[in-house]
Amino acid sequence: MELGETKNFNTLDSELNESQLLGRQQCRTETHRRAALRLARVNAAQSEVASKAGRGSVEGSSYDFTTGKPVKTDVIVAHGVISNPMFAAFEIIPMASASSPLFVFTDETVNGLYGDTFVQGFEEMGYVIHKIVLPDGEDAKTLEVYAKLADHVLSIGIDKSSVLISLGGGAVANVCGFIASTLHRGIGLIHFPTTLLAQCDASISHKQAVNAPHGKNLVGSYYAPIRIIVDTDVLQTLDDWLLPDGMGEIVKHALCQDVDLLNYLEEYEGPLNDPVFLDYVVRRTIELKCEVIDIDPKENKEAVVLIYGHTLGHPIESISHRMGTACCLSHGQAVAIGCVIAARVAFLMGLAEESIIERTEQLCAKYDLPYLIPADQSVDRIMSKLPFNKTWTKEGSMMALIERPGKIFNFDGHFKCPVDDAIIREAVEQTMAPFGTIIKGSGSSGMLRKNKLSNGDLASSTITTPVGPPMEKPGEGWAVSADGSCLKGDC
Repeated sequence: MELGETKNFNTLDSELNESQLLGRQQCRTETHRRAALRLARVNAAQSEVASKAGRGSVEGSSYDFTTGKPVKTDVIVAHGVISNPMFAAFEIIPMASASSPLFVFTDETVNGLYGDTFVQGFEEMGYVIHKIVLPDGEDAKTLEVYAKLADHVLSIGIDKSSVLISLGGGAVANVCGFIASTLHRGIGLIHFPTTLLAQCDASISHKQAVNAPHGKNLVGSYYAPIRIIVDTDVLQTLDDWLLPDGMGEIVKHALCQDVDLLNYLEEYEGPLNDPVFLDYVVRRTIELKCEVIDIDPKENKEAVVLIYGHTLGHPIESISHRMGTACCLSHGQAVAIGCVIAARVAFLMGLAEESIIERTEQLCAKYDLPYLIPADQSVDRIMSKLPFNKTWTKEGSMMALIERPGKIFNFDGHFKCPVDDAIIREAVEQTMAPFGTIIKGSGSSGMLRKNKLSNGDLASSTITTPVGPPMEKPGEGWAVSADGSCLKGDC
């Protein structure tokens, strides 16, 4: 399909087998049941409110206005522009912002590689640039960091034409984007993603957010960048763990959106850092993201492909970042595990063939991604996190599932399926790693700060399990002390 063509995401009944047709009908029935429950709940609340609201004697005059219009974001793939922005043959910063204060947000690692030359390139063009260096990784994505940096930018001074520029991975883009969306109720935003994950996912988006104590990306906004500039040359300087991390999101797109990409990934036998390979998968994933964001920006229908693997991936990632963990997962690693669980859910519901589970596991293993939940996590804790997921409703969990490789399951124009918690629990239990399994977490917080370690460091590390003995059954987590306190630091 050519870029720009309208793709039909809906599946006809004639394209499904008997089991999938039954699953479609069960999803339809459960959706109607939940809709009735929600309607009853809403009607009861409205009845209570209606008996008291609007019953006063004071009349008012009514007026209205309409806000908002479609915003176009340019995504430009170009080589060599991060090492020197002056090399660009296209406009980066709008001319209207030429005299306004500009801010570059980056992290410690990227600043050491590109920060000075990147800023110098803009300064030599005549811009006034201020650089802000964030901590590496998820440690920067907090409300506390957001408040501190927002106040810092305001203290230096901005105007309505100021632009915030992110130079870094997903965490830098998220923090920078959320600040841009809130200062002066919205100022200019430009992303320069420097990791594979950011170039394929986090920065190719209009979603800006920081984490909250209850989970990932729970405080944020929809705010479109002016443009996003992707320079795949910088991927050659990444630490060894960052390429597999980015492959987690690429694998996700292949599994639920593009069977040709899936076949390509399965057949590819070259090195992961091959520039031609990376340039292809980045460009193709950007095309796939733009395809669905353009028609479904709030991810209610076709764009639910973007959250495939995230319903369980986010809770597992969040739990792995608790104090005292022995396996702190990166986002791409957690999404990979979430894709395996989603495949199991689809099979248990009769929506997909069992072979999709093994195919998902094999693809994850090929690109150095985990496909089992770390043994120090517990099924109960994972399940307790589901209500803090953005796809959860009062009537139960909703998930993006696949019906076959490269195709998201859908029914009657719905692309999120109602899933019983018992099925999710069963799929999670089946995905738990046996005790003694060592999964090399690549996350950026916790006992093992992987962003500070190489594979060699990890291989020689003596930290392989949390404090405390394992429970008798996989999935029950780790034991507490005799006085009932939690040795993991998060109970």
